Amino acid sequence: MSIPNHLGKYEIVDILGKGGMGTVYRAHDPSIDRIVALKTIRRELLDGGNGESMVDRFRNEARAAGRLNHPGIVAIYDFGEDQDVAYIAMEYVDGCGLGQFIKHHDARFPIADVVSIMIQLLEALEYVHQRGVIHRDIKAANLLITASGRLKITDFGIARIDAANLTLVGSIIGTPNAMAPEQFLGREVDHRADLFSAGVVFYELLTGARPFTGPAEAMAYQVCNTEPPAPSSLKADVSVEFDEICARALAKRPEDRYADAEAFCAALRLAYERAFLSPASPLLSEETVVMTAQAVRERLAALKAGAPAAAAQSTSAPSMSVTPTQWQEDTLRTVERQLAAYIGPLARVIVRRAAASSADLGELYGNIQDKLDSDEARKGFRDGLTRVGLKPPAMETAASPGGTSGVAASRTGASGTTGAGITPADLERATKALARHIGPIAGVLVKKAARDVGDLASLHAVLAAKIDGAAAQARFFEDVGRQA
Repeated sequence: MSIPNHLGKYEIVDILGKGGMGTVYRAHDPSIDRIVALKTIRRELLDGGNGESMVDRFRNEARAAGRLNHPGIVAIYDFGEDQDVAYIAMEYVDGCGLGQFIKHHDARFPIADVVSIMIQLLEALEYVHQRGVIHRDIKAANLLITASGRLKITDFGIARIDAANLTLVGSIIGTPNAMAPEQFLGREVDHRADLFSAGVVFYELLTGARPFTGPAEAMAYQVCNTEPPAPSSLKADVSVEFDEICARALAKRPEDRYADAEAFCAALRLAYERAFLSPASPLLSEETVVMTAQAVRERLAALKAGAPAAAAQSTSAPSMSVTPTQWQEDTLRTVERQLAAYIGPLARVIVRRAAASSADLGELYGNIQDKLDSDEARKGFRDGLTRVGLKPPAMETAASPGGTSGVAASRTGASGTTGAGITPADLERATKALARHIGPIAGVLVKKAARDVGDLASLHAVLAAKIDGAAAQARFFEDVGRQA
């Protein structure tokens, strides 16, 4: 297969995959020295009679996702046409499609991780819907799980934007196994169609099976007329609380579903708390993060072995990089190797997570050292970094009277505890409240802030400062039970 050297200003590096609409390339943007994924429309589609509508739909994807800025949504950078090819330049991430992951690993996620995935999905959908965008094709294949355990929504190709005329009432557009009844019937579609599709994803994650199956005609009939079996009837470990949530999300009439993604998410959190007597976490478990990271490594190895079409994501789920932009890849790999001597393969996950919330090497070390269970291990890790030329500036501070380095003492205190009067329940409540606004990184930020402040009021003030907008900050204070 011939690969172009350039598309527009982008230098083509290699092929990531090929799907129904076209090819996805890994490319370099020389203007700002950034690697991107270029999603293209196949030439034969452009040459056909529906070429103009395909380009319109492609442009619509760029418009829909390009106006969105959320950690749970794949970023869109550019739209262009070159050599009779239309393309979208988007974020490049090391990750695997949720549907692909489920299919290839033949395993269900733990219930806690199912809920975590759904919380991330629904929070992203709430953001999308508040900005007048309806995705209209939410399905496992259009959801990415990155190597750091973060969910991202991709493929806004058939999204409907307020005042857009591309997708009209009377058209049937979407993927049959995840479409809402009103989509099959060609009726007006609003944000509740996305909630129905999210219910399909939830059902599949809980049971390992889709609620509606068979040829398109059979699925259309089932979606519009039949109720799928309750998840708990298929899997004994599924709480009946989740049966009720699935039933409401998959209601035939839009008005019988949840009013919005926020209400769906709130019901899910409440059901989890009732079933497991503990709050749901927006963070995936370390075990699942490690398993996901391994899947990403396997996919990249397959790509290097020369099997891009089979191993890479389809065009609806391009591969992307999770390396924080302020970090050099070689630096992170060096830190990973030093840490792996003490904790094994989990080092990669911990370093990547810590780097996402660290501004410099000193802060990165401070975030990582808490994972080591002894002063000897922390000293060995620190000395190992120094030997390879990565001595963080913060390490040069004077040692505390107890012999702990200044960076360690400032973060953990003499006993490794949080500020006075801050309880585990306070931290859990703050994490949940903050995660509504900034996503799964909330847990890391709360733990870090709790070690640096003296009391609960100060903790809340520090965390609120990380949220954009006075209204959102006020909501955070309300959620943690404190006046702004």
